[in-house]
Order: sequence, then C-alpha cells, then structure tokens
Amino acid sequence: MFFGLDLSSAAFWSAFGSIMLANIVLSGDNAVVIAMAAAALPPEQRK
Repeated sequence: MFFGLDLSSAAFWSAFGSIMLANIVLSGDNAVVIAMAAAALPPEQRK
C-alpha cells in the first residue's frame, strides 16, 4: 500500500492510465495553440 492505494489493483492502473492519456492530449493541444500563435509573428520574433 502506498498512501492507501493498492498499486497492484486494476482500478489504480486504469485511473493512472486515464490521467496520463489526458496529460498527453492536453500537452499536444497546448503545442498546437502555441504554434498557431507563433505563426502570426514576424520571423525575428518567433524564437
């Protein structure tokens, strides 16, 4: 048990996987939004 969680349970790993997937999707979304915002800048300001 780790902080009251059973690390060998399917419920724990299912929840952990869901959180990781949401994190990856939202990180990708942020990258797209930043790229769209940077595309409108002049080339010398993009970095």
